[in-house]
Amino acid sequence: MEKHTKVVIIGGGVVGCSILFHLAKFGLKDC
Repeated sequence: MEKHTKVVIIGGGVVGCSILFHLAKFGLKDC
């Protein structure tokens, strides 16, 4: 398990999924 994270998304509703989508679109890996 990694000790450091770049982004933490809490919640899987519409907003959480939208944030995840946009971060992946802009190149964030391991989402």
